[in-house]
Amino acid sequence: MSQVITLTTDFGTKDGYVAQMKGVILSINPDARIIDATHDIEPFSSKEAALVVSGFFGYYPEKTVHVVVVDPGVGSDRRCIVVTYKGHLFVGPDNGVFTPFYMDGSTFHVREVTNPSYFKPLPHPTFHGRDIFAPVAAYLSKGSRFQDIGPIVDDPTILPFPEVVSTDYGLKGKVIYVDRFGNLWVNIRSEMLTKPIEKIDMGSLSIKTLRKTYQNVPDYDPVALINSSGFLEIAINKASAFNRFGIGEGAKVKVIWRSDNVEDHEMP
Repeated sequence: MSQVITLTTDFGTKDGYVAQMKGVILSINPDARIIDATHDIEPFSSKEAALVVSGFFGYYPEKTVHVVVVDPGVGSDRRCIVVTYKGHLFVGPDNGVFTPFYMDGSTFHVREVTNPSYFKPLPHPTFHGRDIFAPVAAYLSKGSRFQDIGPIVDDPTILPFPEVVSTDYGLKGKVIYVDRFGNLWVNIRSEMLTKPIEKIDMGSLSIKTLRKTYQNVPDYDPVALINSSGFLEIAINKASAFNRFGIGEGAKVKVIWRSDNVEDHEMP
């Protein structure tokens, strides 16, 4: 069993919340290797956490345990769950933070955390990260069985990520994430780009060519590329597209296929 545990939270680093979780993990498994993936998720943004975790988990060894604590519903009747997906284990709230794993057609399994031997007695209602998710991760990293966590969950919570619309003339998508550089991630993935591209439109911006890197355009010029997580991205070389255009999540993006008469067949 891998003893690597990653932590993804919206806690920041000012307070001692992350340190408390690490203390619980190490008190159960002193040999655990704890990796701070990020603690800078936008507060309460389950969608951002879902995108960030889905982008990095595959670079870790199989059987790594990934703890995700972005949990605005802590203390409510939302479930605490463990998900297995592509050889990894994910521990967190059932609030949609694992949505990408439910939607790509791969096999996954979900169980609710109900076995009290896996978490601290009398968990505090406002800190399941410390009292439930951290100890569950620690026990799993030591080889405790996924099957013993609790009952199977057949209806995990799925966030309403926008769907890509395909037409004869191209694809219609939306910006789903703004990273710390102000780059705009679009829900169109690289494998969806199956034809030569005439242009990519976002509002009044029109980009004629898909580039490989930011440096393929002059400084401060807009660029469209496939980012390292496999998404179409609209960016500004050495600046923030979010600041430049004043638009972010939810902005409509059109990819128009190349044709001899594209001007006569603009996508509505």
